[in-house]
Amino acid sequence: MATSTAKKSKFHTFADVQERLGNIPEARILSFPAPGTATVQDLLDSSITGDRGCELVEGILVQKAMGFHDDYIGSWLIHLFLTYLDTNNLGAVSGAQGLIRFKLDLVRVPDVAFIRWDSVEDPDEIENPAGAFLEYPPDLAVEVLSPGNTRKEMEIKLGEYAKAGVKLVWYVDPERKEVDVFPKANAKRKQTFDINGTLDGGDVLPGFTLPVAKIFEKRAPAKKPGKKGKPNGKR
Repeated sequence: MATSTAKKSKFHTFADVQERLGNIPEARILSFPAPGTATVQDLLDSSITGDRGCELVEGILVQKAMGFHDDYIGSWLIHLFLTYLDTNNLGAVSGAQGLIRFKLDLVRVPDVAFIRWDSVEDPDEIENPAGAFLEYPPDLAVEVLSPGNTRKEMEIKLGEYAKAGVKLVWYVDPERKEVDVFPKANAKRKQTFDINGTLDGGDVLPGFTLPVAKIFEKRAPAKKPGKKGKPNGKR
């Protein structure tokens, strides 16, 4: 890893790093390799990233902001997409470990991503990529917002999706119970759907519809009378 730290970073100060990332919490920025010098090899090195799910942004290793509830919603969305795709074999879905390389030093991991088979010349490159990354932008990128995300961070990420040619972006906000939809990742075309609204897949997922309420619906059974304390016996 010494070769990484020996490289010169394009960021002169930590403030420059913070600005590039959208003023995210410092705890999400890995200090080794030095911000601005990390490589895709470092991203894939578990001795560096540990059990943290990270993205690579211009040589900076950035931990994704995510908790159990956010991942739960992302997994539920994957299930809903796969149910549709069972009878509409249009493409492939990935989750919060699906690395997508947009540029040499930019690897993002949408919480949910969908790419159509007909978006590439050889669909086998989606189902069986040669390396650890999908080398094509998804047609749909879904981000489940976490308290650790900043508004600026998500604006920056949206801009990256736009430059990459992502056709549809959803920002799912569990706190507001709303979904912001960005056709072609264009902030000016933003539409916000609340709990009474219904999403659709447009040209990306034709015929797919999803009531926003279904994303946030309570699925756990009611607590049985007489049950007290936590499952491990602690009070």
